[in-house]
Amino acid sequence: MKYQVTFQIDEQIEKVTQLYINKDRMKDWETGLIRIEEHKGTLFNTGSEGHLIFIDHQMETNMKIYVESNQLPKEIVIVYQLSGTWNRCVNTFKKVDKKTEWTMDVEFRFSEPQEVKLEKLIEQTAKGMQSFKDFVEQNAKK
Repeated sequence: MKYQVTFQIDEQIEKVTQLYINKDRMKDWETGLIRIEEHKGTLFNTGSEGHLIFIDHQMETNMKIYVESNQLPKEIVIVYQLSGTWNRCVNTFKKVDKKTEWTMDVEFRFSEPQEVKLEKLIEQTAKGMQSFKDFVEQNAKK
């Protein structure tokens, strides 16, 4: 499954991309994230690997993260893996006036047939992107 979601963020591209890979601030916008574990390299550098640990309904979820390439402030490509689900996100950032256009090209692959509706995946992606957008725009006012 492939789809694309685009958001406009009311902030300069440099600030947006710095905050996107700021591990110390990630919990401020990534719902349920409790910790980040680095296993290979410094996370968010090209080739780095680690785990994002989330808590949801008292259950801990361990999501593998691999940074395929980091060419920020233009683009970062991240692959996430979680129990039979492979998810590749190509995040591109483009300067538009004094704002940033953030586009995420998303691809999902499942090891078993899924009854997940494309609309639900798009909705979840947009929700996460909105959370980051709100975080950046509120952070900019400080």
